[in-house]
Amino acid sequence: QQLTRGERLMELLKQPQFTPYPVEEQVVSVWTGTNGYLDDLEVSEVLPFEAALLGYLRRSSSVLETIRSTGQLTEETEAQLKADVEAFRSSYAAGDHLLTGEVAAAEDEAPAERTSEQIVLKRG
Repeated sequence: QQLTRGERLMELLKQPQFTPYPVEEQVVSVWTGTNGYLDDLEVSEVLPFEAALLGYLRRSSSVLETIRSTGQLTEETEAQLKADVEAFRSSYAAGDHLLTGEVAAAEDEAPAERTSEQIVLKRG
């Protein structure tokens, strides 16, 4: 289970070059992964799930704004985050038709492809 969770956390930590996520979104993403909410997803589903979750939280919750404004994840904020993530997970797992808009909006917000670059220096 630890390796499975680690694989999903590695996927979560991928960010598009030159467009890092805001700190509050990083906090939510890492919290979601370390608390087991991604464990039953395929690795290929992690980034779409993360994008949809963040889109859902931006539109339907004050958690991101609270973390941004206070710079803290208090017990109260964590309890709200847990409730929000669980509500989202149940809709996501059920394939709720209301969520289709969330996924489409999240896909618009998420980069289509994540790539890496390699710089090769030729000496001579």
